[in-house]
Amino acid sequence: METREPVYKYFRPAWKSFYKSFALMILLIVLAACAGHFVPYLQENPAIIKWLWIAVVIIDVLILLTIAVKRATMVLILKDNPNKPDDQEVDFTVCHPARPFSSDFRESIQIGFQNIVDIKVGQTAMQTLMNVGDIVITSSGTGQAEIRAKNIPAPHAVRDEIQVHIGYYR
Repeated sequence: METREPVYKYFRPAWKSFYKSFALMILLIVLAACAGHFVPYLQENPAIIKWLWIAVVIIDVLILLTIAVKRATMVLILKDNPNKPDDQEVDFTVCHPARPFSSDFRESIQIGFQNIVDIKVGQTAMQTLMNVGDIVITSSGTGQAEIRAKNIPAPHAVRDEIQVHIGYYR
């Protein structure tokens, strides 16, 4: 009989999946630069240009922090430990930092390999170009999509890997 090593793999949203946020940051910089060069009122008042750039930098830093928080608060975990029946599952955890005192601040869903009915990959055209996508897992308990992990890098490879591990227990 083949012995397998325990596998614990963590999947988080890809940095490149935040392309809209990065585009907004660049747009703000371009607009500030254009305003400083082409708006006569601003050219006459260098103090306003300075404050405009400070505002753009602050907004861009806030956008970066939002991206980092979104990425850090969502994780899809593949757990396959042949020696522990409790660790043969897909675990999805998402936190909602905007709701620190709410009962749904941290949501966690575990679906055992035996209960997984379907794994789908959903991608928009832009996600396809960047090789990111949403992984949707349906369980036998509800027949509905219980896990929806957004913007996972190489989603087809992740889906295939989960299916390989499910195959060990069926």
